[in-house]
Amino acid sequence: MPVKSVLIVANGQKNSKAFLTRLIKETDFVIGVDGGAGVLLQYRLKIDAAVGDFDSIGKILFKKLRDSKVPIRKFPADKDFSDTELAVRIALKSGFDKFILTGMLGKRADHTLFNISVLLLLSKMNKEAVIKEEKEEIYIVKNSITIHTNVNDTISVYPITMRAKVAETKGLKYGIKNKLLKKASTLTLSNVAISDKVTISVSSGTVLIIREKQ
Repeated sequence: MPVKSVLIVANGQKNSKAFLTRLIKETDFVIGVDGGAGVLLQYRLKIDAAVGDFDSIGKILFKKLRDSKVPIRKFPADKDFSDTELAVRIALKSGFDKFILTGMLGKRADHTLFNISVLLLLSKMNKEAVIKEEKEEIYIVKNSITIHTNVNDTISVYPITMRAKVAETKGLKYGIKNKLLKKASTLTLSNVAISDKVTISVSSGTVLIIREKQ
């Protein structure tokens, strides 16, 4: 069966119309999360569903959203989950296996951290998931991953678990081999890609891979 993919657009840093258009072409379904739905409306891009309490979209854009006949799942402001997590949980129930999240970084540090934690939720459910922004990408890895890069991209490896062991890396200026990573160490901050792809293999624990594009 083909993999069903979903793009979830939140209200973090605003990416360009061209970038969002490329992401939409990579996915089968687009969910706008609160103000993220407003961004898609302003760009006149595809929206298949909108989710959130809609406290950050503004009255005019929310009226346009309702008038557009896009299916809306509106939640109260007082709730146990963030709008982004609600959108992800709805997508999980709909059977999506591949998740691209965007508009997840910037603006507020608390939202950024909790949006990254949604990747961990998806990883635990064995779903393919990534945060993609115009200048950054974030992956959670517990086995092996190959990332397409540009030469001189900055690649950082951060242990999500208290300890994580990197078995081997390929395509990095400072290679890592059989290295135990611990929290509160900056050893694997700001490595550099020397190839058009980077492979990172993890033998234990879970790591966050952050790619800053050049």
